[in-house]
Amino acid sequence: MVYLETITKDNWLKAISLRVREDQVGFVASNAVSLAQLNFLENFHAKGIYLDEEMIGFALYGMDEEDNEYWIYRMMIDQKHQGKGYGVKAIQLIIDDIKTMKEEHHQTITLSYEPVNQHAKYVYEKLGFQDVEGLINEGEQVMRFTF
Repeated sequence: MVYLETITKDNWLKAISLRVREDQVGFVASNAVSLAQLNFLENFHAKGIYLDEEMIGFALYGMDEEDNEYWIYRMMIDQKHQGKGYGVKAIQLIIDDIKTMKEEHHQTITLSYEPVNQHAKYVYEKLGFQDVEGLINEGEQVMRFTF
C-alpha cells in the first residue's frame, strides 16, 4: 500500500538519503534542500511517500504565498522504485490530501517540470494536469490541475 507520512525528526534522514537516477538529478532539487526550504515556507508540508513500511519517495507541497494557491513544489520517487506506478499513486495522494485542506475558493493545484522531462509531463497529464500555455516558471513549464 502506498501512503503519505509527514517528515519528522524520526524519518528525515531517510528522506535525504533517497536519490533519483543520475540522468534526473537536474530535474528536482535534493530532498535536503527541500527540507531546508520548508523553514521559510508557511502552509507547506513535507511528506514521505511510503510503500508499506519503506519510504520510497518525497513530496513538498502547500499554499504558495505569492498567489495563495496550492502548489506541488517537489515530488520524487527513489531510483530503485521508479517505473512501477508509484509516482502516479503519490500525485493522486497529494491531490487527495490537498482536497482535505483547501477552502472552497481554491480550485487548482499548480506545479512545474523541466520541459525535457517528458515522463513527468506524461505522469501529470495522466492525473488531469494541463500545461498552462505560455507560462514558464524559472525555465520550467507550468501545469495546472482543476478541481
